[in-house]
Amino acid sequence: MNDHFRFPILSSSPLETHKLGELLGRTIRRPRPTGAVIGLVGDLGAGKTTFAQGLARGLGVQARITSPTFTLINEYTSSTEDVRLFHADSYRLAADGETLAGEIYGLGMDEILDVVEEEPFDDWERSPDPAAIRHVVVIEWADRLGELLPADRIMVHFDSSADGPTPAVTDPTRLACDAASDRLRAENGSSERTLRFCATGPHSRALLSALQTEAAPVQREFSS
Repeated sequence: MNDHFRFPILSSSPLETHKLGELLGRTIRRPRPTGAVIGLVGDLGAGKTTFAQGLARGLGVQARITSPTFTLINEYTSSTEDVRLFHADSYRLAADGETLAGEIYGLGMDEILDVVEEEPFDDWERSPDPAAIRHVVVIEWADRLGELLPADRIMVHFDSSADGPTPAVTDPTRLACDAASDRLRAENGSSERTLRFCATGPHSRALLSALQTEAAPVQREFSS
């Protein structure tokens, strides 16, 4: 059986990107919270952090979500204390495989991913222990991790190529560039981008199939 499942959704604004993230978060919570690994891939200003903020809201996290550019990993807990969210950013990690693996281990990200993989995904549509805490990991610039990512995962590619190439920036200006890019696109009416969802593995495929069903009326709303 082919465990790959793909579909695109058009977003015309940062608000719509946020809503799509929130919808995925709510999908992960239904009918009971479950674990998940979500990788986000796209240029600077494409909407990765905006999507992660919506995801956190859908998971029930009330805290303010900021980009973990310099902390590399931020941890949050839902208001109901049944979901723990790890928000990671791979932008500043090393490019070569050996050094990258060492940094991943040093940050403890390998342990976090192991926890998610060991959770009882098969119980998603049954009735898992209501007292159990489920773990969700969302990783910006996830393509930099390559084979270090778990096999069962959701990937979201932010295709905003119609907006033109993104200028190269240094780390200290990255967050300002992200915010400026979104403002410029909004002012010019050019915030449109396609979010291409892809699931590998049976658990992520089930989640993404549920998301596609939930997103159908939202997509019609976006298009109207």
